[in-house]
Amino acid sequence: MNEKDSKKIRSVFTVKDKKYLTPHLIRVVFEINEEQLVWLSGVRSGSNNKLFISTSDEEKPQVRTYTNRQIDLVAKELSIDFVHHGDNGLASAWAINAAVGDSLEIGMKESMRTLVPDAAHYLIAGDATALPVIATILEQLPSGVKVKAYIEVATKEDELVLSTTADVDLEWIHNPHPEQGSVLAERVKAFEFEDNSLARYIYLAAEYDIIKTLRYYFRVEKCWNPKEMYACSYWKIGAKEGEHSDEIKP
Repeated sequence: MNEKDSKKIRSVFTVKDKKYLTPHLIRVVFEINEEQLVWLSGVRSGSNNKLFISTSDEEKPQVRTYTNRQIDLVAKELSIDFVHHGDNGLASAWAINAAVGDSLEIGMKESMRTLVPDAAHYLIAGDATALPVIATILEQLPSGVKVKAYIEVATKEDELVLSTTADVDLEWIHNPHPEQGSVLAERVKAFEFEDNSLARYIYLAAEYDIIKTLRYYFRVEKCWNPKEMYACSYWKIGAKEGEHSDEIKP
């Protein structure tokens, strides 16, 4: 299926390459054909997509939301990173078993908006599921802006070399069992901006309860303006994929 309706794109992409960036992070690279090349010229790296994944025992594909980690129009490649957490997750299982030549239907919207607004100082925090979008944000931030970042991954071997020209103070948190809880929220709450008179912005993406806790802390306890932060949950302890709302609403 290939279609473009207004600003919505939906097309079948073919796997060109697959590699493990870390023991628990898989990058799948898809070929971009000539028709897709025109469509993707209006899509920015770091934007969301919809993966339509079918299994052998169902007719209608299930939909999962992921990040367009990199759209390279020169190399004609679309890269999507998947967290490896076994065959229990539909998308994880697909990525683990994906091979060159396999196909996957992917949908997305045309969007060239920046992932974060301009600011002098950023606080960015997320777990392994947010690593692709955090990596993209750090790549796109202007040189010299101050960033404090907390990223939770399973082990030290899962720490990823991140490319950025921003002034980043990055703290890795190791948690091999995130389904049993996390210290990410407490680490973030302990951080204080050096100068609150400067433009600031917080980007948070992680498990539902972590995001709920942090959103309450910054919005209610610290009285932050909602325009100064973004909070999104990618999964929820005890819930199956797709069974919770992504964004924590006001």
